[in-house]
Amino acid sequence: MTPSPLRRHVRASPAVGSRLSGLDAATQKMLTEGRTILMNPSMDQLAAALTKVQGRSRKNVVSVDEANAVYYEVVQGGQNSACAGPEKCPRSFQFGVTSTVFLVARLNESLIACAIGRQQVLPGQAANPPITSDPYGNPRQWFKEVLATFWTHLDDDQIKEIQRHAVAGAMQLAAQQDWLITRAQGAERAGLRRRLQLQALFNRSTPVYVSEFASALHRIADELGSLGEDSITWRAFQIRWPSIAERYKRDLLQTFRMGVAFRHDLARVPMGASKYSLSFSTWSGAQTVFGGTQIVFQVCSPLLSVKKGANDASATDLRSFLRRSAERSPHPVTPDTVGWLRVHVDDLHRLVFVDEVQSDVMEALYEMAAHGETEALALSRDWADWHVNGFSTVRQWAGSIGYRISMHSEQSAQAIQDKTRSARKWTMYYGVLIKRFKLAKKTYAGYPGPIFVDP
Repeated sequence: MTPSPLRRHVRASPAVGSRLSGLDAATQKMLTEGRTILMNPSMDQLAAALTKVQGRSRKNVVSVDEANAVYYEVVQGGQNSACAGPEKCPRSFQFGVTSTVFLVARLNESLIACAIGRQQVLPGQAANPPITSDPYGNPRQWFKEVLATFWTHLDDDQIKEIQRHAVAGAMQLAAQQDWLITRAQGAERAGLRRRLQLQALFNRSTPVYVSEFASALHRIADELGSLGEDSITWRAFQIRWPSIAERYKRDLLQTFRMGVAFRHDLARVPMGASKYSLSFSTWSGAQTVFGGTQIVFQVCSPLLSVKKGANDASATDLRSFLRRSAERSPHPVTPDTVGWLRVHVDDLHRLVFVDEVQSDVMEALYEMAAHGETEALALSRDWADWHVNGFSTVRQWAGSIGYRISMHSEQSAQAIQDKTRSARKWTMYYGVLIKRFKLAKKTYAGYPGPIFVDP
């Protein structure tokens, strides 16, 4: 028998581990909403799943040939998704009907997902496929629909890859809209530069978590290289970079052997660390310096992913409380987000502008610590540097795409409608970052006040 042409166009991939392993059949059915989910299936697997889902049904069914054609549209035809079987129940019917809905969706270059299920349709309504949004027309809604439909069969790395695709799509859409508006106004705004920025966002220069310590040493190594210096003594380092020497003395002494450090050793310090990790989201809501979609850099901690506390039940309860709070939050967070930096990419002035630095987790910890909860106090101290390392991460990425990092002054922040007035934010976050990274106050056209910029 000649193999189906569809098999030749879907690259075989390792089986995706279901998140439902170990659960009983009833629970699995509830979490998948009764659908059968397949990842990169063969046509034989599709036919078998279709037969199992439809059972002895004879009405409003999808044939194997129809399923084959829909699969072909996505795998070889270039469609983002295709669906068969969304039957409409006539308004004149007294009772609803049940229809098979067969969906095929491309999640990335190597992952084709299928969802097969029977759906009840009320009179006057139609069966709706679980994914209706275009990943390029409405990428954020598309991501939500993909996650709601297929999360049970995606691992964490695949979810992050799909999310990155959605974030890049949202930024691309915002860039196109901005370019059309400015073109209509006859302005020379560099909207098309955003295309290069987007390529750098997740391809040429993917943002990764960078600690302040590593970022500082890499910059120092570059400065030494520009001056033709291959080494530096500990005494000279203390004089030239006193704040770094004081804050990270214990770490630096491991690099300074016999009182001397070589430039190539400073440049080889790992950029990341196990303390934090990085994830992304987008924001297009209120309290922004300019309209449009922004990138959210989420600083995450593996401690929030650990359900069992290191010491006692109080640690477990605290972490569970913080995760539940994040799940209910209207802010751009995940259950393991410590805090986030909301970023506007200004192509006209080549600035990566930090529009907000905020942490719901830290606010909760400070409040609980004030009431004598020792576990909350310990965590708040452990994560007290999250914003410094988050800012360092954004700064490193800004430099990699040829931009400079910048952030609010009190004047520019106060000019934004509905922006939260918080003295603690300035004391703990903005003021600390401005001083620590030696940002200079400057004025740029279009901003509601002077801002602070990396020199």
